[in-house]
Amino acid sequence: MSESDSMGAAYEQRHVHEVYESIAAHFSQTRYKPWPIVAEFLDQQPAGSLGLDVGSGNGKYLHGHNVTNKLNKGRPSDPSQQVGVGGRPPGQALQDEPRYFLLGLDRSVSLLSLSQHIHSEPELVQGDCLSLPFRSNLSFDFAISIATLHHLSTPQRRLAAVKLLLSSVKPTLPQRIGRILIFVWAQEQGEKSRRKWAKGTLLPAPHLDISTSQSETDLENLSNLQDVLVPWVLNHHPSGEKSSAEGTKTYNRYYHLFCEGELIQLVQAAAESMKLPFRPFHTNPDQKPPPQYSQQKDWCLIKRHGWEADNWWVEVELGTTG
Repeated sequence: MSESDSMGAAYEQRHVHEVYESIAAHFSQTRYKPWPIVAEFLDQQPAGSLGLDVGSGNGKYLHGHNVTNKLNKGRPSDPSQQVGVGGRPPGQALQDEPRYFLLGLDRSVSLLSLSQHIHSEPELVQGDCLSLPFRSNLSFDFAISIATLHHLSTPQRRLAAVKLLLSSVKPTLPQRIGRILIFVWAQEQGEKSRRKWAKGTLLPAPHLDISTSQSETDLENLSNLQDVLVPWVLNHHPSGEKSSAEGTKTYNRYYHLFCEGELIQLVQAAAESMKLPFRPFHTNPDQKPPPQYSQQKDWCLIKRHGWEADNWWVEVELGTTG
């Protein structure tokens, strides 16, 4: 491990991992609604496919069409007495819903412990996005990394994480296509965003050597910063007691805010370092790979990308012609 990598790991331990261990329960209460594009991506995965959620947090994406859903919990063994889903017979409901297996991976033990659900017991693994705890011959059909990469504090560590994502997904028969969805916080914030310098919800990261006591006239310059701390105020009062300054503690989480195009460039850099032919945009989903791809066993392209609700996202497609 290089000196810069070691320093980055130590910085993230203090400003990311220790913070999440401290705020896990409160944080989980605010993270329960799946983002539409992520839900859509998961809905499109073929039945029987194997997926990985890198940075699964409290597991909010592990309970949809995951085969770990306890659909038959508490149901009568006689099919004639079972109640269908949405008015449909049980058998039809199962046929209508794609079934995949999605494994959750997170660094935080506290968040993993909150990932169990009344209707689902997902498979969980404690691990790091920079060191996936799987054998090299284990691969996935798809992967998601939602609001995780922006917690890595150096370009080298972010690049390494994307390379691991690309290497963990292997195109398999019959589709010969693997897919990855990545979401990160955006530097470009909408008018209604709560992530604003003026609102005190963003602070310059201390390793940038910039004072956190900037005046209103400095906000324009601050808005160009990409490495920030986001305060999380936790009330330590017992339930029912009125909060006060003495009963609260502020935890600062580190974020790298991605600017427009940066996430795509990161994926491209990762693909090229792995000698994967890269295509920035897939304008026609039905279009076959260009001729030069047919001479390569594997290739990588951007199927979709965009900005949504103060986040940049990209859907990566991995294919094989061999």
